[in-house]
This record gives sequence, structure tokens and C-alpha cells, in this order.
Amino acid sequence: MKKVRSRASAVLLIAAAVLALLGLFVLQYGRDGGRWAAFISNGDAYASGSLRAGTVTDRDGEILYLASDGQARYAADEETRRATLHVVGDRELRIGTGAIFRYAEAILGWDPLNGLWDPAGKGGTLTLSVDAGVHRAALEALDGRRGAVAVINYKTGEVVCAASSPTFDPEDPPETVEDGSGVYLNRAISAAFTPGSTYKLVTLTAAIECIPDLFERDFECDGVYEIGGGRVTCPRAHGKMKIEDALASSCNCVFGALAVELGGQIMGRYAERLGITSGHFVDSLRTAAGRFDVGGEGSLELAWSGAGQYHDLVCPMTMARLAAAIAAGGTAPALTQLRGVSGDGERIMEEETAARLAEMMDYCVFRTYGDEKFPGLDLCAKSGTAETGAEKPTAWFTGFLADPDHPYAFAVVVEDAGSGAGAAGPVANAVLQAAVR
Repeated sequence: MKKVRSRASAVLLIAAAVLALLGLFVLQYGRDGGRWAAFISNGDAYASGSLRAGTVTDRDGEILYLASDGQARYAADEETRRATLHVVGDRELRIGTGAIFRYAEAILGWDPLNGLWDPAGKGGTLTLSVDAGVHRAALEALDGRRGAVAVINYKTGEVVCAASSPTFDPEDPPETVEDGSGVYLNRAISAAFTPGSTYKLVTLTAAIECIPDLFERDFECDGVYEIGGGRVTCPRAHGKMKIEDALASSCNCVFGALAVELGGQIMGRYAERLGITSGHFVDSLRTAAGRFDVGGEGSLELAWSGAGQYHDLVCPMTMARLAAAIAAGGTAPALTQLRGVSGDGERIMEEETAARLAEMMDYCVFRTYGDEKFPGLDLCAKSGTAETGAEKPTAWFTGFLADPDHPYAFAVVVEDAGSGAGAAGPVANAVLQAAVR
């Protein structure tokens, strides 16, 4: 009798272990089954490197990618294929931000009950949040120059544009790629650039929240700010001014002095808090982390960092997210490239801070850039001209539309192009005009 009990107990233990392992497998299958099915070596999912089935469309249903019976093709016209390459992906799956790489299980139509079995053989349909027309406008405005355009709906967090140049036609990929071209890199999401004066929005955020009398102060610029045995310079002496005019004039001397006054610890904390140095997520895709080196306390390096130079680096999508947070009262939206998907945002600054920044960015357009250059757009913006050692500076333009019907925040960067307002501003205008249409 004892032997029977002992054997029965052993059987029950084995059965319990089997059930526990089965339960663990079911949990893992429900969580990771789609990723397993979409693994690149699965012959039921891929044929000659392309998905066997499925459709990718933009937010309005324009087909960007269609796979059927193991044959895949992209959008009907070359302009659209080139403009949306970095959000759709290439046949060789070298572009890590591409939808056919990142969302393969949804495109294939995988579900936990049927797996990849589809009697019609059509696969699934993935509707992206991006607008193909806005991408076409971005690529045309970049006009062959290296750069990126990021546009976000600051109410929903949907990415409307993540365009990158250089690009190519995925139906006719290059046989060889020029060294250093970065043609497979999505510059809007996976790259970081010296931000120039757009970084003054970060310094200003810290100053608003940490310097109580900021808006009562009078600032003086004679064209040179001497600190740490060196000089921060401006193109000209701006004279006596309030902080609003210091931003509109993009005064390096004032913002260098503010960074030194705030100190490296506070400046570094705000760079992290605003997502500059840590990056953030677009769905499961992490954006490129930026950089902020504070240098020593009271140093020339800290002053130039506060003005957006030294070793500062910022990802365009991160800069667009910062502009979105300013437009949305201090809360940065959860970003997605999928139509109709939403998540909880993150408060990265006080509501009053965001309101102050918005007013000053509106003033920048009125006083410095000119409303007439952005017809019909209620624009709040800041430019940046980043000296990188190249023949021409890297041009930036970032901001948002104060328009509830068109809640778009954006960042434009054009490499080796010239002044921010002069080179990146017209790109922003072309893209936003397309977006509001």
C-alpha cells in the first residue's frame, strides 16, 4: 500500500510539473508567438527575403507594401516608394525602423489560434499612422540633401512623418552603397545631430523652473561672454533685453550665462528629464540617445553646451517630442507609428513652463522668422544653426502649430545646409502645408 501511495505521489508531482511547464509555454506563446512566427528563417513567413503575405498602408489607406503568394511589391509610384522607404523598410531588412521588419507578425496576419494559416492567403493589414503625402513633400523639400523630418500629432502621439534622406527606390535598390552615405539609416529616429540654438529650449525650460526672477531680469549682450578662460560669442551685440528677446535673437551669450548659473547638475538633470540623453520609445523602437556633456562647473564648455554647441547631440524625433510636450501643456505624448493606437503620455515640464515656452516660440516667428514665410500656419518655432566643422552648418527648425484642428509638432534637420531659418525653415513650411491639407 505504501508503494502505491508513493508511486501515486510521484505521478501527481510529474503531472503537476507537466501542467506548470505547459502553462508557462502557453503564457510565452501568447506573448511571443507572433515574434516566433515572424522569425526571418521561417519559410512559412518569408520567400526570398520578402514577407509571403500582408499589406501595409498609410493612415488614409494608400498602399505602401503588398505581399501575396510570396511576391512583394511596394507603392505604385517611385516618389512614394523613395519617400516612405525608411518607415516601410527594404527587401533585405537592413532598415531597422521599417514596418516589414518591426511589425512582421501583424502584416503576416498571425493570431494565437490560427498562427499564420490564412485560407485566403492575403495575410493581415497594417495601417500606419504616417501620411504618404507628407513624406513626399518632405523628400521634395529636402531636395537630395541629407536630413530628416519628424512630424507628430501632439494630441494622439501618432507619428505623421519620419522621413529620411538619402534614400533609394526599394524596387531598384543600389548594387553598391557609398561608404558613409547612411542610406539605410532612418535619420529621423536612429540618428542624433548637433542641435545648435534649438537646444536653448532645453536650457530655457530649466531656467524657467529654477530661476524665480527670470522674467524680471534685464540681460545685456555686447557680443562676447567671457568665461572659464575663453569666450562665448554672438554674431553681433544684442544689447539690453528681456529673456523673450534673448530667445528670439538666439543670444549665445545669455544662454551660455544661464547654463553656467544653473550649473552642470541641473542642466544634466533637465537633459535627462526631457528625453535628450536617454531617448524614448516609438512603439517598441527606441530613438537614438542624444548627448549633453556639462564640462566643469563655471566652464566655457558648460556655457557652449547651454547654447547648443560643444558635444550636444539630439535626435530629431526627440526634438519633435519636446515641441509636442510644449504644445500639449507639458506632457509628452506616447509615440506610435500605428494608426489608432494610443498610450499614456509623460509629464516632462510644468504646465506654466510649457505655456511660457509656447508664447516665446510664437514671438520668435513674429519677430525673427516672419509670419509671411508660413502662410496660413499658426506657427510657434525655434531655429538652430549648428557649427559642426563641415563646410556649412547643420540647419534645424522645430516647433508646432497652435491649431487644434491640425495639432502637429515637428523637427527638421538638414545637414551641411546653412542657417536654420534659411535652410530648414522652408522645408518645415512645405511639410506643414502638406500636413494641413
